[in-house]
Amino acid sequence: MLFTVFSLASALAWSPVSPLTPGACRAAPRCQPLRAAEEPFRSDELFDYFRRKKEVSVSLEKPLGAVLKEAGAAGGVCVEELLEEGSASTTGALKKNDRLLRVADADVSSSSLDDVMAILVDASSPVEIDLERNVIVKVVRKAPVLTYDGQTLEMQKGSIMRTAVVKNGLELYSGMAKLTNCGGTGSCSTCWVDVKEGAENLSPRTAVEEKKGAKRPPTYRMACQVLVNGDVTVETPPKK
Repeated sequence: MLFTVFSLASALAWSPVSPLTPGACRAAPRCQPLRAAEEPFRSDELFDYFRRKKEVSVSLEKPLGAVLKEAGAAGGVCVEELLEEGSASTTGALKKNDRLLRVADADVSSSSLDDVMAILVDASSPVEIDLERNVIVKVVRKAPVLTYDGQTLEMQKGSIMRTAVVKNGLELYSGMAKLTNCGGTGSCSTCWVDVKEGAENLSPRTAVEEKKGAKRPPTYRMACQVLVNGDVTVETPPKK
């Protein structure tokens, strides 16, 4: 919640002043690296989107013109609102929900609202502030790699395995099946592959696979029935 003496503190440290002179505000992002196992919160055909946190350093003239509040479980305080008259709004250096980490070299990451405001009041102008900000990182999507009988090819995520194999000229069928296969409708049962790695990157088994593969090893999949969503290695099953 907002602390009750903000109006007094704002009069001392946050009241309107002239705009910043050139170079008075700086921002130095230090974005956390993406973790390999992290799942995007949204994806499209070209990009994966991740929610990340980064640290930013700013230098602002007094008054900043920002309303602070307790940051909850994260600890410390964060920016609730920006006032039009302050340097924070004028420069765009602060954003709503920014969490203050350090003020004038003092660690405020877990400080109370009153303590943070006391430090801001006493700090000389310009005030050096390190903060944590939530951002969205856009990453170019990595194309899944299908390794088929030792040959590798990149394919669009969500593509049908049979389509990718045939399109790239790899041998999926043998003997008369080259001429008599059903063309990917799931009726001929001649496009089975043995999944060696990356089974978790394939779509779930379809009803067709369950029926036609009842007596086959559990690693066998029908290439015409399976979607590839990540790297996978398959081999042609040995001929009986």
